[in-house]
Amino acid sequence: YFSFSIIFTLFLSADFGFTDVEAGSIYGLWGALITIYGLVAGCIIDNLGVAKSLRIGFLLSLLSRVFIFLTTSKKFLIMNVCILLPIGNCLGIPVLTTGIRRYTNEQN
Repeated sequence: YFSFSIIFTLFLSADFGFTDVEAGSIYGLWGALITIYGLVAGCIIDNLGVAKSLRIGFLLSLLSRVFIFLTTSKKFLIMNVCILLPIGNCLGIPVLTTGIRRYTNEQN
C-alpha cells in the first residue's frame, strides 16, 4: 500500500499522460474511496472476521494491481482505481490494525 501510494501519481503521469492536477485528483479520490468503502464495509468486516477479511483484501488488491499493470485503457484504469483497488485496500491496513489490537496484549 505505502510504496504504491508514493509512486502512484508519477505512474499516472508518466504511463497514462495525466497532468499533475489530474493525477493528484485521482490519487485524492482513491484515498477518499478507501475511507468511504472502509466505513461502509465495517459491518461486513465484523461478520467475516479479521483473517478472512485480510485474505479477501489481499486477493482484491493483487488482482487490481495486476489489472493496473496490464491495462492500457484510461477508462479501465479509472474504474479499477475507483472500485476494486480501494475495496481491497480498505480490507487491508485497517483490518490489520484491528487484528493487532484485538489479538495482542502487553504480555505479547
